Amino acid sequence: MKLMSRALFPLAALALVLAFGGSAWAQGGPGTGLVGTVHDFAPGTYGTNTQPVGECTFCHTPHRAITTALLWNHQYSGSTYEWDEATTTAGTPFPTFSDATWNGPTAKCLSCHDGTIAVGAVNWFLQGFGLTNANVAQGQLVLNTNTATGLGLVTQNGVTNMSGVHPVAMPYPYGKVQNTYNGVTTGPELYPDQWQSPPLGNVRLWQQNGQTVSLGYNGKTAMTSPTLTTNSGIECTSCHDVHNKLTIDEPLLVGHVTGDDATYLCNMCHIK
Repeated sequence: MKLMSRALFPLAALALVLAFGGSAWAQGGPGTGLVGTVHDFAPGTYGTNTQPVGECTFCHTPHRAITTALLWNHQYSGSTYEWDEATTTAGTPFPTFSDATWNGPTAKCLSCHDGTIAVGAVNWFLQGFGLTNANVAQGQLVLNTNTATGLGLVTQNGVTNMSGVHPVAMPYPYGKVQNTYNGVTTGPELYPDQWQSPPLGNVRLWQQNGQTVSLGYNGKTAMTSPTLTTNSGIECTSCHDVHNKLTIDEPLLVGHVTGDDATYLCNMCHIK
């Protein structure tokens, strides 16, 4: 685990490959948008639900959202996430964070993908369909626990063990120097020449200013924040584009899952 931690950040992508297989491109291809991907919820039925579902419904709602930011509609698990190791081999501490307090996009990803919450555990849907709405007795979108889309994580007593999963909510050594992100500072054994700065391709970096986490670097548009050098981090959405606009491979990857050149996802961040 320690060797993986320092050298192979994009292995989160491989974890999701195992979780989703090749289903992401059943209809929509890489970079063609949300329709037809695993995040398009419009087709099909879910659990006991018989109501029509929009492609965006499980994540966003224009009314009664859980948070104003992104109009987030999906229930959080309330878990605290932690790894089985204290630090990477570079001495970077693994983070411990709660989806109730962490503002990075990883918290939203895990609200579906930690395997504890049903995909349809939404705050609002049509005329009162939702887990926290007063009219929940009228129906809810999904009753079953979300095991099919989970990452094989184990949750006990409100703590989810992320061991074996690529570190997220962690600092990225942008500028090839130590960065601080989510209360974690890059370790003293950093090898600067083993990192791409900025990452290649469509890999994205996030930045934290106080309690605010925002997109700091977007490879496709070459958008770079002037404050990124000291506070950049990597999230699930660094390697995955949930809306399938930057992707070039499955499932929703911004780089190729296999290969040995600059389009191979690992090589977009790591120089080995």
